[in-house]
Amino acid sequence: MTRTHPFQTVDAFTSSPFSGNPAAVLIFTSSPEDQQLAKDDDLMQKIAAEFNLAETAFCRALVEGKTEGGDEGSPEYEIRWRTPTLEVRMLGGHATLASAHVLFTTYHPTATSLTFRTLHSGTLRALRNKSDNSISLDFPAASLLTLEEGHRRRPKIVDAVKAATGLGEESVGKVAWWDAWNGAVVELDAGVDLANLKVDIAATATVGDILLLTQPAPASSGFDIYSRVFARPVGIDEDPVTGAAHTALAVFYLLDPSTASRLPHSSQALSSSTLRAKQVSKRGGELVVVLDQEIKRVELRGQARRVMKGEIEL
Repeated sequence: MTRTHPFQTVDAFTSSPFSGNPAAVLIFTSSPEDQQLAKDDDLMQKIAAEFNLAETAFCRALVEGKTEGGDEGSPEYEIRWRTPTLEVRMLGGHATLASAHVLFTTYHPTATSLTFRTLHSGTLRALRNKSDNSISLDFPAASLLTLEEGHRRRPKIVDAVKAATGLGEESVGKVAWWDAWNGAVVELDAGVDLANLKVDIAATATVGDILLLTQPAPASSGFDIYSRVFARPVGIDEDPVTGAAHTALAVFYLLDPSTASRLPHSSQALSSSTLRAKQVSKRGGELVVVLDQEIKRVELRGQARRVMKGEIEL
């Protein structure tokens, strides 16, 4: 008899279907059968390849979260992320939000928090905000190195951005290196139409594994920053919405008063340590980013929408 396992696909960082960043999610309960299945790395990678999305999340129950009184506490899951070709060692932001959405809505409807254990990125927390149906993720803040004028690495990155976008050097502002992701964060002038900017994907790959383009948003937009993310070396030409990238953007803008001064509402952003962010890819997505400087953590807050559910035959 063919074995089946349930799955859902969820659009993350959006409240509308067919926008945001899609991820497939598979949940493995505490049953012996599910526990054994979740540890089959070869099969899990084949499943991720079958979905062929930027990321598929695999969540294995560690603690079901039931208290003695029968109420749900904070269920714990091991979470692993896979692209169609490999397991992702770094944070999978949108796939984590998608996983939390599935767990809150389908498996733990009365829980208000979840704990995710990762193999390489420590412990992550997810909180349900019932007031607006959003979910908050607690991630470590990124560590960035600002590349000042004269830094040996800066000219190569600026040249790559010029080749990829056709922009002149005068349109390039602050540049930072993100060593953990082997890539760069590059600020573009606010006058650049980032959403409609034609980008040569091949040229972006000369920077490293990831190129994150960002700019202050227009004052009338309702946002503080715009961004787009390119990661061809890891199999993603352009990522629709990249949650983890905003752990870098929070540091990029909020820890540098000079950079923050270019934001449309700079004093408010600095006083609240909060950015209203929009990733202006074709699908687009929105999130709120809050930096806690003392503990070096970032809250990513966004909504999610289930688009498909079904069973995969194994």
